[in-house]
Amino acid sequence: MNLMHRGFHESIKAKPVERFVSWLKSIMEGVSVEAALARRADNFLILRIIAATLVIYGHAPHIAPAVENVDLFVRLGWGHYSGDIAVDVFFLISGFLVTGSYIRQKSLYKFAKARFLRVFPAFFLNVTVLALVYGLMLTTLPKLDYLRQADTWSYITTNLKMASDMAWTLPGVFAEGLKTSTINGSQWTLPAEVRMYVLLGVMGALGLFASARIGTLVLIAVFFAGLLHPEFFPLHPDWFRIGGFFLLGVLVYIHRSSIKIRLELAVALVLLAVLTHHLAIYSVTFALALAGVVFSLAYLTPVMRWLERFGDPSYGIYLWGWPSQQLVAHFVPRAGLALHVTLAIMLATSFGYLSWAFLEKRMLRFK
Repeated sequence: MNLMHRGFHESIKAKPVERFVSWLKSIMEGVSVEAALARRADNFLILRIIAATLVIYGHAPHIAPAVENVDLFVRLGWGHYSGDIAVDVFFLISGFLVTGSYIRQKSLYKFAKARFLRVFPAFFLNVTVLALVYGLMLTTLPKLDYLRQADTWSYITTNLKMASDMAWTLPGVFAEGLKTSTINGSQWTLPAEVRMYVLLGVMGALGLFASARIGTLVLIAVFFAGLLHPEFFPLHPDWFRIGGFFLLGVLVYIHRSSIKIRLELAVALVLLAVLTHHLAIYSVTFALALAGVVFSLAYLTPVMRWLERFGDPSYGIYLWGWPSQQLVAHFVPRAGLALHVTLAIMLATSFGYLSWAFLEKRMLRFK
């Protein structure tokens, strides 16, 4: 019996050691994107959650009355502030995962349905609650007057169109005393995301993903055509940068069999970005470095499987981050950076998990 117990305990102790050795080996040898996908285990969930909370940190100086512009990444000389970096990560991961979704389904209808169910229900809930609950509670107008205002209802109808000219304010809400009266500044990226889905669907329907070479040439042509002749595309000028990160994610997926994720490659790309910081090519080297870091963290670090059992609050955190910060700024106007960000993250994370549990997860069942 004692021998059995000793063997059992030794086997338990051995497992963490074996996992560490396996992880260390994968770090040293690297792994192809295709092989990493076959594992069906990654850290994209935690990366999206971190990105969503980083957006809150980045927006703090623009919302909190007592917070100055002290963005860490700007101070470090990255040339990009934390909010932009977080959104870049979102679009990079989205381009990668959504391309895989289309190629696996091979159906434009199923792809469009899945994208609609992932984006619109939570967004509809967000704009409706902001207009009819959040705004009604915080407006300085009499409640009935607020509900009679055309701008109250156009906030919902205009934003649900996913156009570039979105509605940003509500009558009498945050009109005085705060840095901004914008109800939800984070929603500006959603129309861009939807347009990227449309582009991906059209390319897939035309069979352009059947060949990685053809797909690459088309994506590069579309990107440069957008830069040189933006008037030909239904895109706001601010969308081209994040669209580029989305297309980079698409390229990584369609070349998944030939791209190998290696720690030394990620380090080399970061060093290249540092060395070219003051050159015109920096926007490209920065994008490649960020991609190298993101995919290394996703596939070369221990997978946080325990987090998956709680669901995916990242989209909800992103949607409710700015409104949560406005609430903190309204009720705790003297909060410094740490307190403001902490309270806002707690609120947004709560809303994110509620949105996932009671809406997003249920909608995804219809896929």
